[in-house]
Amino acid sequence: MARSAFIETPSQLLVVTLAEAKKHLRVSHTDDDDYITSLIHSSKLDVEKYCNIILMRTTVIQNADCWTDIGELYFSPVENSGAISLTHIKYYDDANVPTQQTWASSNYNFDNTSCPSRIGLMPNADLPGHANMLNAIEVKYSVGFSAADLVPKLLKQCILILCGQWYENRQEAVIGRSVGTIPMTARYIMDKYKIRTMGLPTC
Repeated sequence: MARSAFIETPSQLLVVTLAEAKKHLRVSHTDDDDYITSLIHSSKLDVEKYCNIILMRTTVIQNADCWTDIGELYFSPVENSGAISLTHIKYYDDANVPTQQTWASSNYNFDNTSCPSRIGLMPNADLPGHANMLNAIEVKYSVGFSAADLVPKLLKQCILILCGQWYENRQEAVIGRSVGTIPMTARYIMDKYKIRTMGLPTC
């Protein structure tokens, strides 16, 4: 048994603006505006993947086969930001009711300050029985900042560094240079924000 998660509503907000990226790249013309915008999005995704975080407000659905699998949420915000909120926990009960039941929030505690964020049982509360099926439990939550100016400046700088790397070197390999890897400057910064997990839990 295991858990899975998918992004229900991705964020379309730019972490850095086109103007900021062009200033960093020292580009004054508009010919490459669409391309630079795509680099901003791609760089954001690369930073998120490396750090195991989500930067801008995104809605996530996490499914689990059993209660043990929702102890930790799969996607995290920037550490100590608290930029995550729980929408609901739903489940199919063991009475084979075909519709999802909502688990009352009074039964659990949501820790939005730890990374990964955690869900724990409240004192004197009991776990309800769930159906013996795949994805019997659903956790819906929103993670990430609501505005770009809340994103740490160092992570914004990483995005600009990656934009610069890819804008100047549009091929995977350039003779005499290594362009297919994350620049060491960006990696040094991102290591400080990386959320480390012990892997997926199992029942």
